[in-house]
Amino acid sequence: MSRSYKKNPCYTDGKAGTIKDSKRCANKRTRNIEDIPNYGGYKKVSCSYHIHNYCSRWTWEDAQQEWENASDDNYFKRTYPNLKDFYRYWLKCYKTK
Repeated sequence: MSRSYKKNPCYTDGKAGTIKDSKRCANKRTRNIEDIPNYGGYKKVSCSYHIHNYCSRWTWEDAQQEWENASDDNYFKRTYPNLKDFYRYWLKCYKTK
């Protein structure tokens, strides 16, 4: 398993089926266009960022502020009672690969 870190803390729907279907649709869209300019013009047909249906960016500062401002009956406070446990959750979901 990789121990490297993401450069941007984001969470995507990295399920194999959704990415595969999205790429397939993007390829079909590219193949059906007749007037594609030479030298990489096909890249402008569909944006590569649209392959994921969901992408959420949540920095540690934002997460910490949300945890501190949450009430006691909030999901984060019930599941992760102290900040150290919440940091482990954030690190697992948003920062590590």
